[in-house]
Amino acid sequence: MSAENEIQEERNNEEQYRNWKQNIPFMYEICINHQNNWPSLTVCWLNELEIDQNDNEIHRLIVATQTNNQEQDYIKLLKVAIPKKLDEQLDNTLLNNIWKTQAVGKVQEELQIPVEVEINRVRQQPNNQYILAAQAGDGEVGIYDLSKQSKVFALKGQEKEGYGLSWNLTNSGQLLSASYDHNIYYWDTNTGQLIKQYNFHSAEVEDVCWHPQDPNIFISCSDDKTFAICDIRTNQGVTIKQEAHSQEVNCAQFNNFQSNLFATGSNDAQVKMFDMNKPEEDIHTFSNHEDAIYSLQWSPHQRNLLASGSVDTKIVVWDYYKIGNEIKAEDEKDGPSELLFYHGGHRSKVNDLSWNVNHKHLFASVEQEKNILQIWKIQQQLWEEDENDEYIQSLV
Repeated sequence: MSAENEIQEERNNEEQYRNWKQNIPFMYEICINHQNNWPSLTVCWLNELEIDQNDNEIHRLIVATQTNNQEQDYIKLLKVAIPKKLDEQLDNTLLNNIWKTQAVGKVQEELQIPVEVEINRVRQQPNNQYILAAQAGDGEVGIYDLSKQSKVFALKGQEKEGYGLSWNLTNSGQLLSASYDHNIYYWDTNTGQLIKQYNFHSAEVEDVCWHPQDPNIFISCSDDKTFAICDIRTNQGVTIKQEAHSQEVNCAQFNNFQSNLFATGSNDAQVKMFDMNKPEEDIHTFSNHEDAIYSLQWSPHQRNLLASGSVDTKIVVWDYYKIGNEIKAEDEKDGPSELLFYHGGHRSKVNDLSWNVNHKHLFASVEQEKNILQIWKIQQQLWEEDENDEYIQSLV
């Protein structure tokens, strides 16, 4: 791209961002923009909720600094207070200004844990609110205890860095990590021991995800363009390995409610949905992103909603109930019928996104270059649940 084209693209991006800011009151119930000192490669809502004396919800989340060795790196615990109910009489255009002068809506740092190497990914253990697993940039998988404000031990054996982390929802303490050394590591964090190492991918392993109901099944995806469905009860582990995209596959996640369904995101800018029982061909391809997809998460509240984050700076929320719905000719430019919403608040690559379990449809997302953490919730009328999902049921 020429310098002139780059300048024009930057102008277009800035204009799109200004338009997005002007439309915040019409699109969001909540939209908080927090400036960090450094970018974060990861964000993770903690599965906990408090109510303060003013009847506000107190939510906590994790980020980590990426200083490129210019300063000490940290894992940071942040908190934010959010009204349980927004005053219907309150002019939403005033919300950002009000939240700048009151505790409600302010992101505050509670503690920071120093780390030797910048952190790629952090995920909370489902059965213990204080325990975190973290993928470091040197390949170490560290276990951290928020109550002790320190790393309690490191899992040894992974040879290169990675991003993928997944806690087993049934077997407490069992953890998977994905590595750029082409391997998947299956750990017992209760003992600190490596249970098994899987090496059925031929390139970097980007993501792993335990099945939400069957503790013996997990899915992985790789730069070799494939996903693999694995059963830890078998000798080899892998039971199905399938090419999924035309380019590298960066993320793979099971649906939390319809657990035969999973989705993948790729450098080809597409999200695909598969049925684990018939994985040879995708059920549907979601297309609207313009660049590689690195973040993917199903809703913890509705089985039909899926969010994807991309290098194109956008986060798209998809609704698979709307696949195949007719759209008006004048609306075709806005994307396919299953595109429920796109969040345009970031101006660089979306590094990670997290869907809050304890507050319906509350997101957190972080980006690469602007050091921005955003906390946002789309207007309620956009979340109207459509139970008429005959189309998707006919496919699965």
